[in-house]
Amino acid sequence: MKRAFAPLLTTLLLFHGRPLLAKEPPPFPPPAPAPVPDAPPASGEPERAAAESASAPADAAKSEERQLEVRIVGSRADALQKIPGSGTVIGAKALERAQPVDTAEMLRRVPGVQVRQEFSGGSRIDVSIRGLESGRSRRVLMLEDGIPMALNPYTEPDLNHAPPIERYRAIEVVKGSGNILFGPQTLAGTINFVTIAPPERQTVVLDVDGGSYGYARALGRYGDTLGSARWVTQIIHRRGDGFRDQPFESTNGLAKIVFPTGKDGEAVVRLGFQRDDAASDDVGLTRDMFRQEPRRPTLSPSAHLNLNRYDAALIHEQRFSSDTKLKSLLYGYITDRAWRRPEWVRAASPTERYLRIVGDTSTPGGAIYFGQGNTVLDRDYGVLGFEPRLEHRMKTAFVEHTLDVGGRVLREEAHYQQRRGGYPETYAGALDFEQRRLSWAAAAYVQDRIAFREDLLVTPGIRLEHVTAETSTLREAGVDTFDRGTKPSTGVIPGIGMVHGTKRANVFGGMHYGFAPPRITSSVSARGRPQALKGDRGISYELGGRAEATRWLRGEATGFLSNYSNQVAVNPSATGEGNLADVGATRIAGAESGLSLALDKLLRLRTLVELGARYTYARATFRYGPFAGNLLPYAPEHSFNTNLDVEHRTGLGGQLAYAFVGPQFTDGANTRQEDLYGLVGVIESRHIVDAMVHYRHKPSGITLRLSAKNLFDSTYIIARRPEGIFAGPYRQILLGLRWEWEGRARDAD
Repeated sequence: MKRAFAPLLTTLLLFHGRPLLAKEPPPFPPPAPAPVPDAPPASGEPERAAAESASAPADAAKSEERQLEVRIVGSRADALQKIPGSGTVIGAKALERAQPVDTAEMLRRVPGVQVRQEFSGGSRIDVSIRGLESGRSRRVLMLEDGIPMALNPYTEPDLNHAPPIERYRAIEVVKGSGNILFGPQTLAGTINFVTIAPPERQTVVLDVDGGSYGYARALGRYGDTLGSARWVTQIIHRRGDGFRDQPFESTNGLAKIVFPTGKDGEAVVRLGFQRDDAASDDVGLTRDMFRQEPRRPTLSPSAHLNLNRYDAALIHEQRFSSDTKLKSLLYGYITDRAWRRPEWVRAASPTERYLRIVGDTSTPGGAIYFGQGNTVLDRDYGVLGFEPRLEHRMKTAFVEHTLDVGGRVLREEAHYQQRRGGYPETYAGALDFEQRRLSWAAAAYVQDRIAFREDLLVTPGIRLEHVTAETSTLREAGVDTFDRGTKPSTGVIPGIGMVHGTKRANVFGGMHYGFAPPRITSSVSARGRPQALKGDRGISYELGGRAEATRWLRGEATGFLSNYSNQVAVNPSATGEGNLADVGATRIAGAESGLSLALDKLLRLRTLVELGARYTYARATFRYGPFAGNLLPYAPEHSFNTNLDVEHRTGLGGQLAYAFVGPQFTDGANTRQEDLYGLVGVIESRHIVDAMVHYRHKPSGITLRLSAKNLFDSTYIIARRPEGIFAGPYRQILLGLRWEWEGRARDAD
């Protein structure tokens, strides 16, 4: 993989390092003289700076355009007006006010988004949009600076790591037909995390946290300029004992440099790594265990996961004229993950000797019997991709066009090894199963944003996806074999969106074809082999509006409908088996809304006081078969969250946040009665309150903060999968200290 990456990188640098047109284009604007301000909010995000950006000087808008990054919404004041569908941007101000521990806290503030976090430290998150299955965020296209983040974006789109929220300065979410520019997942939405930007001057940031359950975190960041180049480096280390006695350690590093490649071009090189070393169990509590002691520690402390990820990316922009630019992305990343899972059964065998027995042995199925050995799931993944993105503005008669044309060539590979260990703590063991997979994918898209008038945009587009996956099984059930299969898949993904109105008030609507290529899924059972699934296909519609009614009130509301001919979701059988399955035809219908109220502007206060609220109703049901009309597993109908921000000019401020998730079922039969194993039964609604206060001493750059997550220490079930009941995070108190320093801006020469 490294040999393949080097020539592509060299070719791209040489290709863009010289003019590509006979006629020399206008000079490329110099780098922006200031860090990127916050992007405009939507869906009720309480971000005053963005709301006021409409009146910013024209130079500020031009400065925004000169920032070299891949955005799916953009940072101009009218960016959301141009999106063919609903969208949300969480900017740096919102991140600073919330002081989140993990990414999940901020994603909960996006209408239509559901987030599940059951592991301490935020090392993994499950994200869904508009009622789709949430496990490992596999039904949502997750991007970082426009680059896929999944293990294998086409055949195994799981997100088995969650980079720290401190790595980012903005989060963008696009739903509806705007998804066709990205892919390969175009089902419900795309989430793009925008990494920190190199500063325009020497900058130092030191940040530490400590709190409940032995949690500790340290961050160091340094950025500066070198001639015409700007660069930044950051490293974060966090550790903790876990709220369920599941110790974890995580280290994340990031380095970025921005440099000109001539007067008409600029490039970014980004390097990163992440290492997770954490307890990670797959067996939860039984019904009686949870009733007797809901805060019981993990049942399998020997279950453990090591994950290493390394990524590199080159992003280059070449401007041929004021109307034409080419942005090219060359990227590669490798991920290796080793997960040891202890042997266990629910029914004892008289011929077996068990290492540990947990639960009530007098009740059939009331105990869990842990054996002498384990299963080690060893996985290696590699991804290498190249994406050119051309944007061209032109005019035909009285109609203005913004044409986006691009594509992708991507190679992904995976190597599975499954070993049977002789004792629970080993990572060695005898090879039981081995499989290799190699996939080649190609995509192309074209989209035309047609401005018939200043207040009417129509955006038709089409995307073509093709992937050919070759799988070779080399060993199965401890016996060498050779079984090779090839599976091609093609998706044609049309879409169209419309926006009518201005950036202060507009209505939008559209439709698009939802597509996700066939995928490989790992079995919940430690000894189960990976299974191939068909993938998802369907048609989605949405209609909504957004408005800034006054200086102190903004809002958005969207109705949506998706009809899938096949959907991949949790196995709906009444046994509660947690494997993924092709569940057939489904329908998801609902509405989402967001509101932001600037109370300080309304009441003419000198202290910033803003209230944001978001509500989502999503009814996801089976269309046919024995479960027709029933709700899909793990698809709550109702969710609501709100936050109140207060910021005084003295530097004293705080935030209070509340989140509600309605009840949800765990099987297709919508069984309310809880079974003995804890696998089946309704998951009751939950109410979570977070609070934070901080004080920033501006002369010294020192900020002191105190945070409380799950302030009222609620106990609730967050999942009954993969095998049993898992409780959500308990109350966590954190005390943090941050120091920021900036040097003087240096002369351009």
